[in-house]
Amino acid sequence: MKRSRFSSIVITMIVVLGLLLGACQAAPATQATSKEPVKLVVLTHWGEESLATPMKALLDEYTKANPNVTIEYQAVTFDQLLTKISTSRAAGTAPDIIHIYNLWMPDFVKGGALATPPADVVADVKANYSPGSVSAVTVNDQIWGYPTEINTWQLVYNKKMFADAGLSEPPKTLDELKDYACKLTKKNPDGTLVHTGLAVLTGWDSGVVHPFLSLLWSNGGEYLASDQSKAMFNSPQSKEVLQAYSDMIKEGCVDPGLGGGFNDFVTGKSAMVIMANFFRSDLQKSFVDGYENVGVAPIPVGPSGDKSVALQYNWLWTVDKTSKNAEEAWKLVKWLNSPRGEGKASPMGEYLTSALGAIPSRLSDQKALSDTLSDFFLKAYLDSASTSQPEPVLVGGQEIKTALQTQIENTWYDKASIDEALQSAATEADRILSENK
Repeated sequence: MKRSRFSSIVITMIVVLGLLLGACQAAPATQATSKEPVKLVVLTHWGEESLATPMKALLDEYTKANPNVTIEYQAVTFDQLLTKISTSRAAGTAPDIIHIYNLWMPDFVKGGALATPPADVVADVKANYSPGSVSAVTVNDQIWGYPTEINTWQLVYNKKMFADAGLSEPPKTLDELKDYACKLTKKNPDGTLVHTGLAVLTGWDSGVVHPFLSLLWSNGGEYLASDQSKAMFNSPQSKEVLQAYSDMIKEGCVDPGLGGGFNDFVTGKSAMVIMANFFRSDLQKSFVDGYENVGVAPIPVGPSGDKSVALQYNWLWTVDKTSKNAEEAWKLVKWLNSPRGEGKASPMGEYLTSALGAIPSRLSDQKALSDTLSDFFLKAYLDSASTSQPEPVLVGGQEIKTALQTQIENTWYDKASIDEALQSAATEADRILSENK
């Protein structure tokens, strides 16, 4: 689920293209009735066989029950999803239904790219999702689609490596995180590295910024002002977090040059990583020391904080505004996200937990799938959602995130001091916020 560094450029293209298409588009075509042949194009980033096959099976199930509907399933990698949406809209071949990261939503809305959901969809979302999930898919007081999954970030650790290092429990504070990272780092007699104590996720905006913000909020700091008028991450609390990273890197307990990120943890090259829950399936299939040796713990609390706060972000199903079959598209989206019966899960709930190992947003899915969600890994993340903080969703949010990612990595690679990096990122963020008032 990585994001390209060109994401902010692509979002700008989407906004411009959306405005142009909105200005030039003729009156909406007559929407198909339930008896007319309808073709729907569905676009996601679930292209791997293990993800695409069960999603196609759900779509086939729908077409069998609705023989007038045919569905073309398109999937690209996550870092190509924005580009695919942009180029298809420019070519007049936009998919009818798209699964999007909610951080993109304000720019999509500004560019007129999204269809307004029908009243029954809006009512369903309001009635059956938590306030946080509803807020996550709302822009300008309008709900724009169905929330699908809850993702939070937690500290994931290797229980076997902890035991080998004489550590019986995960770190609870930022100072302990630094101490443990060095105690868990192991080298060969010739000085070559066996494994680091903590992996960092480089080259991916969410992988860099989301763990940082989780640590920042757990250290009593803020990302943006409450009115979103200026950046707040050039603060003493932020400096404490980046200093902790810097200390671990200088002592060889963290090595951003490894470049493997989460895979370093999976393959045993690192003992800890701050990661989101959607990688559960990778751990079940590939973790070097077996899934039973995976541990999950809250984000360590910094010296200026008083509680652990995990960052939460969301995804949603929505419909492209240019769709000629928007009514049928919303019917499919609603079916995917509606319970199969009393006390049963929705098709999306089944898919998210079985194929992705993710936590469904729909409250009835969480209840119906409680046995699955009681798995130690998913339960830890689900529990963290009650004290998590949502990623701010605003126009220009992606650009701010990319600017901060760049400067955090500059401190990791010793290209800028902590003060210089944070001030540079804050200056850029303030410019973006000012331009989008």
